[in-house]
Amino acid sequence: MSETKPLEEGNPKEELEGFAIMTALIGIIALALWGLYYLYYYLIVFLSNPSIFLFSAISNALENTIGKVPIVAQFAIIFFMIAGILGFRSLLKEDDARRHRALIIIIWFLAIYVAFAILGAALARPISLSVAIGLLFILFVSPPIVFVAYKGLKSIIDKFER
Repeated sequence: MSETKPLEEGNPKEELEGFAIMTALIGIIALALWGLYYLYYYLIVFLSNPSIFLFSAISNALENTIGKVPIVAQFAIIFFMIAGILGFRSLLKEDDARRHRALIIIIWFLAIYVAFAILGAALARPISLSVAIGLLFILFVSPPIVFVAYKGLKSIIDKFER
């Protein structure tokens, strides 16, 4: 009679966190590839007026991916994105987490200010909705990107100071 060994027990919390991070990264990569397709599509137009067409390309990618699902799923996707941006902080050291939190607060308040500025400008003359959506989305998802750029520049500056 042979004995079966029980499965080796690891830390289930760590395994679940790792699985959640990998799953989120796969989703982000899939959305990024879809967005890159549309960005490539607008590349020729992008060269004539970069800022407007960049925001339009991002907005069109969002409309073609998220806009095709029901409104409840759109809210779920937005809250998953918020959770991902806020959850990025759990991967950081304590000082870096405080800086990331401050960066989120600053950039998201800037996004609210820009949204009201766009609304005010739209009252004066029509503004393309795709430009507004693209700009606000960039501001919404930029805190982790800005933080990583900040850390990279800080490490380069620290190397030159030595």
